[in-house]
Amino acid sequence: MSLRNKLFLSFIGLLALNILLFKFVFQDLIVEQLKNDRHTQYQYEKETAEKVRLNLLLRSSNFKDPTERMELEKQLPEDVMYRMVVKDANGNTIYSKTSQAYNLKVPPSTPNRVSSKRSDLKVVAEYHFQQEPPREGETVIYFYTDDYDIMSTKGVSMMLWFIYGSILLVGLVLLALFVRWILRPVSELSRVTQEIQEGKRLVSFTYRSHDEFGQLFRYFGDMVDELRFSEERQSELIAAIAHDFRTPLTTIKGYASYIGSGRVTDINRIQKQMNKIELKTSDLEHLLDELQDYTQQSIEVRLNISRIHVKNFMKGIIEDYLVRIQEAGLSFQWKLRISNELYIDADETRLRRVMENLINNAIYYNKPNGSILITCDQREGHVLFSVIDKGEGISPEDLPKVFTKFYRAEKSRNRNNGGTGLGLTICQSIVRRHGGEMIVNSELGIGSSFSFTIPFYHS
Repeated sequence: MSLRNKLFLSFIGLLALNILLFKFVFQDLIVEQLKNDRHTQYQYEKETAEKVRLNLLLRSSNFKDPTERMELEKQLPEDVMYRMVVKDANGNTIYSKTSQAYNLKVPPSTPNRVSSKRSDLKVVAEYHFQQEPPREGETVIYFYTDDYDIMSTKGVSMMLWFIYGSILLVGLVLLALFVRWILRPVSELSRVTQEIQEGKRLVSFTYRSHDEFGQLFRYFGDMVDELRFSEERQSELIAAIAHDFRTPLTTIKGYASYIGSGRVTDINRIQKQMNKIELKTSDLEHLLDELQDYTQQSIEVRLNISRIHVKNFMKGIIEDYLVRIQEAGLSFQWKLRISNELYIDADETRLRRVMENLINNAIYYNKPNGSILITCDQREGHVLFSVIDKGEGISPEDLPKVFTKFYRAEKSRNRNNGGTGLGLTICQSIVRRHGGEMIVNSELGIGSSFSFTIPFYHS
């Protein structure tokens, strides 16, 4: 499961947990508290209304005791927002009084006290008292509230604390999970990297998740295996090069010493030994060329692109190998199914290097009295070059590795049975730098077919 899905499911799980906690634990507590808050406010407003009404009566002619009126005015709560309005029989306001809390919210700046702040106040209760005869009219007491008063109630505060606490809890849990899911694989990767730096190649991973880090570890493991495989092949290459240099050098040294001793006087025999020295020298030169080609491919040397006439290019290669293949006791055929006007833009030297390597392999790995077929076909947008032999073939387990550097299906150090393991790697690199692809098909005991494409563009 990916990290994104893990975080999403964790968020949904925590959200569901908070909903369940609110439903079965906090909902009743908060609702009960809101009811208590409203009941307390109602009782407080009712007591205030009675006191305001009584104070009004004390101001009227029905009551003449100023001391009692002053004591009652001291008891009137000023922290409650209320407004008392006395109206006559026609509904006209003849007297108005407001509390200090109300005046703080709505300053008496205008006669009608209309301001933008007043729109924030909401009437939560009204008390109507009829005037005592012989007076006519009524006294109305309005009680107000605003957002601040609502938020300051205990029930609302509990609800806000639950919301903020839920958000904080979800955030902390998700952060803890995220840090755990990140730090564990990062620590694992750091450990493995340190082991590789110390020279260890057989590393193991304890992280087995199927998320993005699990995929990264699989890629990293493949890279370490490739590194180990490359180092093993490189060690074999060094041993093979040492062997391949020593064998022809020993032969050259022996023939040169024998000729230099003066014991050989037959000119034909000397010529024959000189030919063997030249052949061994050519083997050394071929080995050095292969190593140089690999080095150039590794540093991405610029291609020397030129316009190549495909048919003439193929005829030149066929002429160069015609005698050599016949001397090897192999039958040789070719089919050039291309237009006489077909040209490609490529590095001719490197393209010839690819063809020569494939043909040399076809000669080396062929059977006695076997055959080699070279084809060149013009396809849509590209030219298909193929070298087909009826040789030993490649096993299914070795087939995916033939383009891996330093890999040789034949472990023998004889250059005629495996070489350095760089030839096909170099060929694939050259073809890909031309925008083409290499294809191999083989069956053990029947033969192999190596093909590659080079794109061309219609003028």
